[in-house]
Amino acid sequence: MEKDQKLSNEKSLEIIQQMISQAKANISDNGLGWLLWGSMIFLASLSTYFLIHADAAEIYWGWNIFGIFTIIMLTYELFKPKKKAVRTYVDDLLRLVDIAFTISLFTVIFAINFAVTPNGGFGFFLMIFGFLMLIKGGAVKSKSLMIGAGVNWAGAIAMFVNKDFKYDMLIMAAAVLIGYIIPGFLLWRKYSRQKAGQIK
Repeated sequence: MEKDQKLSNEKSLEIIQQMISQAKANISDNGLGWLLWGSMIFLASLSTYFLIHADAAEIYWGWNIFGIFTIIMLTYELFKPKKKAVRTYVDDLLRLVDIAFTISLFTVIFAINFAVTPNGGFGFFLMIFGFLMLIKGGAVKSKSLMIGAGVNWAGAIAMFVNKDFKYDMLIMAAAVLIGYIIPGFLLWRKYSRQKAGQIK
């Protein structure tokens, strides 16, 4: 009886350890999403700056291409086969954060087209980018993402103060470079080293 109790306790501890390991794995981040989205926003921002500088008739080509890609990716995420994995409370919470972020993103796009100036609208983009970075950075314990959140909020304020949209695009490019691309690279490097067994 005592032996069975001991085995039962050991098994319980093993199950708890497995659950903790699974929870850690579930909220890991390989950084590729930040690199991909950050690079696209960075290029769209710079292309808009140069098109404005060149007095082009259409300055939003980069953002139009980015929008098409975003719709394709969101459609894929919606309809791709779901993996039957154990979901935790944290998984569900982060999924709700993603949904809230996406709805806010499209609300800002709607506002830019019907209610606010692009100058203000792109400032709102950086506001919600910062919101996402802070929460995701906290979840995966990434200081670089949390610093990036602060940079994006500072960028949003700078956009609201600045009145020349051309320079808003440079602010946007700098903010996503620091907030998305650099943290994405750091997360990818850490993930690669973990996968190779170099760090725990």
